[in-house]
Amino acid sequence: MARRPHPDQIDLFADSDDQPVADTGSVERGKPSGYGGTPDLLVTILDLIQDGRIGQFDPSGRVVALDGDGHCRHAADDVADVVESLISQRFAAQGEFTTQRHGAVRKNLYLVKLTNAGHRIRIRWSRLAGTR
Repeated sequence: MARRPHPDQIDLFADSDDQPVADTGSVERGKPSGYGGTPDLLVTILDLIQDGRIGQFDPSGRVVALDGDGHCRHAADDVADVVESLISQRFAAQGEFTTQRHGAVRKNLYLVKLTNAGHRIRIRWSRLAGTR
């Protein structure tokens, strides 16, 4: 009994070059791990946390930027991503409790503070400023 190949099956060991080549398409890369954002943004955020200008709302955990005069506003998404990443990797933690005005409403929030590992990474990254 002779074997009959399927008409759409490609011969893997064919000698002819006229057979179509399969298109693999573009490979989708995963999201890179790390702090998110750029190294310059990371250094800026580490400095803002050191100065006590980044906080988190008490119940929701939303990241806010403090203006220094008792007011706060929602932080940009890229800043919030970096701060949340620093907290999850234990480079930052919730610090002292304070009350700030968010618009016309007073809200309770925790200031974000650097841990010991956060202080070390801040020093390490700030020294790289001249090499970038």
